[in-house]
Amino acid sequence: MFNMFSGGALERASVLALGIMPYISASIIMQLLTVVHPPMIELKKEGEAGRRKISQYTRYFTLVLASVQAVGIATNLPNLIQGLVIAPGFGFYFTAVVSLVTGTMFL
Repeated sequence: MFNMFSGGALERASVLALGIMPYISASIIMQLLTVVHPPMIELKKEGEAGRRKISQYTRYFTLVLASVQAVGIATNLPNLIQGLVIAPGFGFYFTAVVSLVTGTMFL
């Protein structure tokens, strides 16, 4: 299912497999928080400085979401494409997670 939403990037084992989905999800969650969470409501009322701070929080939250999604993809990648990963160990998982998160943050 995720491969369908990523345009086949997961099947091709692309570095940009996560795409912009973590950013979009983080942005939606932060927008909802500015309505229901009192400290975020105060930030929203501060004007331009508050918006910059919310934007910074969105980028940090994007990093967290991308990391969680990358761990899930790296864990399932050896089962997805047979023969792609010869020896799945800590080195593979670390490299895969860092590569996927870096690809997402680059976008």
